[in-house]
Amino acid sequence: MFGRKEATLIRKIFFLVLLSFLVVQLGLATRLSADDTKFSIGFKAGVNKLEGDWTEPRFNPMGSLVFSYSPIAYFGIGMEFNYSSLMTKQFSPDLLQVRDLSSTPMPTTLDPNKFQTTAMPIELDFKFNFAPRNLVNPFATIGFGGVNWSATYDGTIVKRELEDQSSFDLLFKTSGGLEFNFENGLGLAIGADYRYTGTDVLDQRMTGDLNDGITSIWAGISYSFTQKDPLDLDGDHVTKSLDLDLYRPEDPNGFWDHDGKPEGGKPAKQGKAPTVIHYPVFSTEAGRDLRIKATITSELPLKITTVLYRPIGTQKWKLTPLKKLPDGNYEAVINGSYVTTAGLEYAVVAVDTDMKGIGYSGLPNRPIQVKVYSSGRNWRIVSGIVAFFGWGAATYIVMREQNKN
Repeated sequence: MFGRKEATLIRKIFFLVLLSFLVVQLGLATRLSADDTKFSIGFKAGVNKLEGDWTEPRFNPMGSLVFSYSPIAYFGIGMEFNYSSLMTKQFSPDLLQVRDLSSTPMPTTLDPNKFQTTAMPIELDFKFNFAPRNLVNPFATIGFGGVNWSATYDGTIVKRELEDQSSFDLLFKTSGGLEFNFENGLGLAIGADYRYTGTDVLDQRMTGDLNDGITSIWAGISYSFTQKDPLDLDGDHVTKSLDLDLYRPEDPNGFWDHDGKPEGGKPAKQGKAPTVIHYPVFSTEAGRDLRIKATITSELPLKITTVLYRPIGTQKWKLTPLKKLPDGNYEAVINGSYVTTAGLEYAVVAVDTDMKGIGYSGLPNRPIQVKVYSSGRNWRIVSGIVAFFGWGAATYIVMREQNKN
């Protein structure tokens, strides 16, 4: 059997191996090519409590600094540095024995407000995203790492059998939540973490058959440094070859948003030609049906309402009709078999019965281009498995009643 110092050394070596693994993973990840590759930095704040042998653990403030790298949208690798303060509302009698009798007289009672365990986890995290390109993205995370901890009473490290009650132990982490992503790189998130540690003495009690854990509930903010598209200089999703104003972004009001040139924030006034208000679809996943919606107004009855489309790189345009909905708007569906990773381009066209006026959003010579990403179905399956087993294990450990020694 190893002594306490040897065991601590082994744990630290193992943790350094995990850090080395992170460096290797980041090196491999940089070889992958993806437009939504990003590096993020963030901060989390919230409350936590110890899941152990205390009968009345307190909720206490916690904070984390987070760094992450996403080689692809559905998967990220990160490091989290956390600070936690663990306290309880009530002691059990056996906690009187944690004082070092050789240096400090043992009081007849202990004040719970003077006792705390400070825990500083450092973790390697693997994050799995369900819908990374949506405004709201559910996610699940698993992680491994270590925790430096120390138990103190009235500012002094607690001793048990003349040994300081501070150490470094391994931990396993699972977490999940909702992330809100904005185009300016800002992200907000809410979630919960559970850390299961390799020690049963964070609470200075060893009366159960499970080690101690830490549950956290938090809110966070992050900023992502995304890779910019060199063919979209003003970030309005209109590629350089089709953009009529390379350095001023389009004003997205649904009117002529295909040309990259701002129209002053106001659609054209109703004239003889039909007016088409359409908010372009700039990205989707391969194999998914693409729904095109538009609002079309006209002084004369409409004869033609259609969507022209084709996979990028092909010559022949295909047509799908825009059908009028009960609310007066129009909708067309482009079959997913034409939505390939080569990309898609389309135009919305409306013609009145006199054939004298044409309304449009996009034209055959200046179409709306849709970037098509690889299907994320397999990644969502993996994310679901990670969430099921991670959250399931955390729920089981927290809810399970310990067998007392």
